[in-house]
Amino acid sequence: MIHGTNSLLAAGMTVPKKQHFVPQMLLNGFTDGAGWLHWTRTQDPVIRRARPAELFHKNHFYSTVSAAGVKDPLMERFLSLLEQEAAQIIRVILADVRAGRIPDLSPDQRSIWHFFFLVQWRRTPENQKSCTSDVDATKMLHDILDEVREKLPEKASEIEALSQPEAVERTIRNVRVQSLLRLSTEVMSVLERRGISILRITNPKKSFIIGSRPVVKLTSPGRTDLNDPRVEMWLPISSDIAVGAGQGDGAVSVFMLGDGRPVRQLNEAIAAQSGTVAAGSPALVRSITRQR
Repeated sequence: MIHGTNSLLAAGMTVPKKQHFVPQMLLNGFTDGAGWLHWTRTQDPVIRRARPAELFHKNHFYSTVSAAGVKDPLMERFLSLLEQEAAQIIRVILADVRAGRIPDLSPDQRSIWHFFFLVQWRRTPENQKSCTSDVDATKMLHDILDEVREKLPEKASEIEALSQPEAVERTIRNVRVQSLLRLSTEVMSVLERRGISILRITNPKKSFIIGSRPVVKLTSPGRTDLNDPRVEMWLPISSDIAVGAGQGDGAVSVFMLGDGRPVRQLNEAIAAQSGTVAAGSPALVRSITRQR
């Protein structure tokens, strides 16, 4: 799916220590006229500003770690390649939609977009911990080790080594990284069947925010299945455009938003699930965080 992956990995790519869980190529679409993002954390109401490179990253977040402490950045390299291909698709979407055209995406481009969309949904620290918290993951691992200890008493010393806090932390980290690309084929099929919907804000006074957990799923009581077209998923890709699951016809559709209420609803949903939010406007960040 990602063209030239093997050759690029073989050639060796520089992998930064700071690894973004919200790509810089997305963050660039939310800056103000001077290239700044205005941001705040849930627990800290002070609004600050930063460049895209300075936000939404963790050191070696996608590197697996060996027992000897050696970090393997293979996943970060793959994600960088995926982001490069997604960035090309985003450029097409932004240019066409702003020009009043429906993007003419090829089948390959649509597949790459759906893949990127799901990976972005899953890759953030907050999403990973919402699926399985550190406490739950630790308990699950210890339960497994206890079972193995009973069945293989002769391996007691090795199991004891795996039970140490640093070994448990390393195992949980590695499992999360390695499972990142194990996407549900069923969900991919649903997205491909539904197609792609695009929202374009036409009111110059309204904008989307970006959050530390930027893909949002909008549901209602009794309606959570993505097969239901009334269940929505959205990812803002710039301050004026968001891309999400389509209406069910497999096509690409564009909807113009002159009404500010859907924009506010989407911003509030992103803010509610994100520990950090950012936008090109400090007033917008202040408004959304006060709403929370």
